[in-house]
Amino acid sequence: MKLEGRFWITRNGKNLAGQGRIELLSRIAESGSITRAAKAMGMSYKSAWDAVDAMNNAAGSALVERSVGGKGGGGTRLTQAGQQLIESYRRYQDEHRRFLERLGDDPQLESLLQMMERLSLRSSARNQLPGQVVAIHAEGLNDRVEFRLAGGQLLQALITHASTERLGLQPGVELCALVKAPWVRLLAEDAVASSTDNRLSGRLGELRRDAEHCEALVELDGGGQLVAVLSDAQVEGMGLQPGQALQLLIDAEQIILCTL
Repeated sequence: MKLEGRFWITRNGKNLAGQGRIELLSRIAESGSITRAAKAMGMSYKSAWDAVDAMNNAAGSALVERSVGGKGGGGTRLTQAGQQLIESYRRYQDEHRRFLERLGDDPQLESLLQMMERLSLRSSARNQLPGQVVAIHAEGLNDRVEFRLAGGQLLQALITHASTERLGLQPGVELCALVKAPWVRLLAEDAVASSTDNRLSGRLGELRRDAEHCEALVELDGGGQLVAVLSDAQVEGMGLQPGQALQLLIDAEQIILCTL
């Protein structure tokens, strides 16, 4: 993994210099002409002077000076402050580059970035479970993807072989499983369930009711949460109480997989 970033110098809340402006100053110093410097950078003469004026204003002193006429004709040159700005920027930029290199060597960075990507994922599915592919079993035109949740429990998703290839799934790949709350079925811990692809274990954490439905927030064994939607009759029939041990049933074809 390689981290990259932009480095800017600001003064009193104003942008003083970034890579582009420093390059412009360097070309002015080399050529002695803002016209030639602007042409070398693919800028208009006006844009170049606007950038120089912005730097002069932000710095509080002139970084670039113009001379008119004289024995050698007119020209443009950097002041001592302009030269010092270039030298300082390049020194600080090297420190910034070394900082990013050290940060990129942090073994915890990969997991942190993956967590940030998961947090930025937007979906209508209430349940978003991070996991890692354990195995892929071909079943005709479909693949049964077995993956392990962060808490250690296993799930299976049934998707097309084309989807497996498009997502680049293989053992070890990190993924996120999306499950809509109505697709999660709850059973008591000791209840006998009909055959199902996935059976997780957990404990009821909270019940949230509205006029028509009830949401059950279940804390999965080993870590993680799942939300299930039930009717009031189901809640009463199961006698659900916070802390109660439960089974959670999910069909493999009702799990949507995505990669980050």
